[in-house]
Amino acid sequence: MQLSKITIIALFLITLSGVSCKKILDLEPHNSTFTEAFFKTGTDANSAISGAYALLRQVLMNNYSWHVYGDLPSGEYEVNGGLDAFNQPICSGQFIGLNVGSWEWNWQNYYQLIQQINLVITKVPDIPLSSFTNPDLKKQIIGEAYFLRAYTYFYMTRIWGDVPLKLAPDLDVSQAINIPRTPAATVWAQCLADCQTAEGNLTFGYADQTQAVVRANKGSVLALKAHIQAWKKDYAACEKTADTLISQGGYTLVDSAHYNEVFVGRSTEGIFEVNINYGQSEGVGLNNDDGSGDGGYLPTLARPFIQNQVNVNWPISNPYVNRIFRDTADIRYYKFFYQAYSNNGQTIKYSNITYADGSAHNDPRLSNNLNIFRLPDIMLLRAEALNKLGRDADALPLLNAVKTRAGIVPYSGAGGDDLATEILEERLRELFFEGQAYYDLIRTGKILDYNENFNASQYQNGGWMWPIDPSMFKDDFTLVQTPYWRGKL
Repeated sequence: MQLSKITIIALFLITLSGVSCKKILDLEPHNSTFTEAFFKTGTDANSAISGAYALLRQVLMNNYSWHVYGDLPSGEYEVNGGLDAFNQPICSGQFIGLNVGSWEWNWQNYYQLIQQINLVITKVPDIPLSSFTNPDLKKQIIGEAYFLRAYTYFYMTRIWGDVPLKLAPDLDVSQAINIPRTPAATVWAQCLADCQTAEGNLTFGYADQTQAVVRANKGSVLALKAHIQAWKKDYAACEKTADTLISQGGYTLVDSAHYNEVFVGRSTEGIFEVNINYGQSEGVGLNNDDGSGDGGYLPTLARPFIQNQVNVNWPISNPYVNRIFRDTADIRYYKFFYQAYSNNGQTIKYSNITYADGSAHNDPRLSNNLNIFRLPDIMLLRAEALNKLGRDADALPLLNAVKTRAGIVPYSGAGGDDLATEILEERLRELFFEGQAYYDLIRTGKILDYNENFNASQYQNGGWMWPIDPSMFKDDFTLVQTPYWRGKL
């Protein structure tokens, strides 16, 4: 993967920390002399928050984890086991086994990110306001840090459930302690508190337009807050939060003709994205180490989208796609997929490919931002909340606005559970391969209806959450295994 400027900053900060420790949550940087010397100016603060974004990018893209956790167990794909034996079992909810990589169970890199965020939260408030070129920049950076901490912890709870809640950086290695897993409900409460702090420090706009969408603003915070509230089934709060975002955020749906621009990035409906822009040195190299082009970061693409890549490691699931795209006049059926009817159908949302070696076409680079939150997601989330609150008439315009943009007829069926199913399936259509489907199906209790290969007993007994890596236990005796997976690893 090509190193970006902010990635280099993150690595620089970690390298300068200089001291390692076997305590699982005590991850660099934690050298007190370094941190005291570094956090002196507004430039230092901006570099530190940039480093946090770089670490977030690494976490979400490492081993395809954003899609492995959020897409594969939903049933969207039928991974070719001959090409990707590690991820093939995950499609049916097999989170352990001979081929499943233990790196999917390990959360240590998340705590490296948390350490960086906690440093910003702890140190930036003491930096003199006069050292910032823009007086609002200090508040912005603090707000971004609280957003990133809330997002990271919420993201982790949807994977592992209870996770250790660490709210301060380790500035002195001798004082570092291990922390047991914190109940998910307690973590969510902290996430909402962090969102409240972030919201008070951020605005909807951007003083620096180069930061638009790829750095958090108030809209990003409200989107996260609405998702947390939906996960908690606090539909009244979710509806209110989503309504504020939709009515005040200034976001608009991209028209049908320019749909593809949404996935290139920074569109009018983008709320928060991870930057993967080749022009800004953030592009992702797609070749394997051997240069064959048969694997790489994006296993859903092959020719003609990547010229020299022959195999599709993750072909789409025909039964799944045919079920949710019953109306093939849906423009998303053509814009999201290539040869969806075949056994080797490709997902082409993220197919903005450029070549670092020019006409030789041997060094493909992905240049599509990773969509974390965008407007249709929040519109449908609000529609879901309204339906749960018995306000079906208010939910319909939101649902049908998304349908109309996709070129399909508005929904005119029954309300109640029928409408709830239609809203869910609209989310599955609109947000296909955006790291959302599995969480949506878990949140709504519908995973067994859409992924017939998911083990019912496993789901009903909490096995939809992932195990944690047993190798972490040897340095942290406070850790306990995720309940369903105890005695199975």
